[in-house]
Amino acid sequence: MLSARIAVRTVLEEVQQFTLVAEGAPGTLADIVRWSRPDVVVISHAAESEALHTLLRLGGPAGVVLCERLTGHGTRQLLRHGATGILRRATAALHLPWAVTAVAHGGLALDPCLTEPLKSAYAGPVPPGREDASAEALVSALTPREREILALVGDGLPNREIADRLSLSPDTVKDHLRRIYTKLGVETRLHAARVAWHAGVDAARRADLPVPESV
Repeated sequence: MLSARIAVRTVLEEVQQFTLVAEGAPGTLADIVRWSRPDVVVISHAAESEALHTLLRLGGPAGVVLCERLTGHGTRQLLRHGATGILRRATAALHLPWAVTAVAHGGLALDPCLTEPLKSAYAGPVPPGREDASAEALVSALTPREREILALVGDGLPNREIADRLSLSPDTVKDHLRRIYTKLGVETRLHAARVAWHAGVDAARRADLPVPESV
């Protein structure tokens, strides 16, 4: 574990655009996060189950998880419980700088080995019109503000830019996104964006949506 921490520190320090505020063993991570208040936490474990256990104890800021091996089930669990970046240890040195940057700005960063299944799920063939109709039905349950935020998610904007665009706080955007995910029955930002695309919800149509005075 010590060598993994040294490797992470070395990669991030070489980029010279991050400030490493603290580091420590998994058992001390919750205390470290409480007093250092980092924007992003990098967690390195051999197994997905160990990383999930650490995430559950943290319940805090955005987390980039490094694991020896990634599986579909493990990835879903990590995303569901707070991971916003997931990388393999073997190639983490190549991807960690851009992944931390993406996560710090409210984005999602996935190892290239995970993107092909997502691409297949996103662009795979479906019966004509079926997915569009299903997406439209799901989106109809959203409030006008939620549809507006979903449109910006579909346009690829991270949380901070959405907050600036709508004059909201980032925490308010996160609260809206949690409710959006629940109503759409999705677990990730990519799945929400897919629903937005099939439902025809995009930024060009936001002017047609009434926006409530309060959020």
